[in-house]
Amino acid sequence: MRTRVEGELNLERWHSNLKVGIENIKNYTYLNGHSLPTQFDGNVQVLSATLRQDFHMGIFHLENEVTWQKSTEESVLPLPQLSLYHNLYLQTAIARKVLGVQLGADLRYFSKYYAPAYTPALQQFHVQADNDRVEIGGYPLVNVYANLMLKRTRIFLMMYHVNAGMGSRNYFTVPHYPLNPRMLKIGLSWNFYD
Repeated sequence: MRTRVEGELNLERWHSNLKVGIENIKNYTYLNGHSLPTQFDGNVQVLSATLRQDFHMGIFHLENEVTWQKSTEESVLPLPQLSLYHNLYLQTAIARKVLGVQLGADLRYFSKYYAPAYTPALQQFHVQADNDRVEIGGYPLVNVYANLMLKRTRIFLMMYHVNAGMGSRNYFTVPHYPLNPRMLKIGLSWNFYD
């Protein structure tokens, strides 16, 4: 049984949005460290706050989202306390305003925590076993990209995980499953509608 109370403050003029919520979960069912279904007989409370703040000046844009969250029972419902997303790009039109161009970079980050592990046989996530706990997080994932929009056609180019091999090599989003290495992605998107 879940009960959630949430409030939102939206200031469109300043491109700001703040959400604050508290959630109470009673009789929470989860998979324990042995991947067996378990029901927590108490209450789990989750307190969260998300601030979204966007800036733009001319062709420059910066989108930011910061989330703070806290679980009262980390052994049952582990959560990273801090999650960040930032997207910095320039957006303009060239060639008589026919070709839209967007060049930028985005960053994703979450603080260290004992994330749920994945069991392929069940295709489910479970709480990590006490004797094999792995702390993940504390590593930024940076992507650099370019988008070209011509009428209904979009051509995109992205260098995924551009910071691979720099600094800490603890780049995992799930225990024992590393992020993909640096790679170049190229694509074409064409919308057929009339």
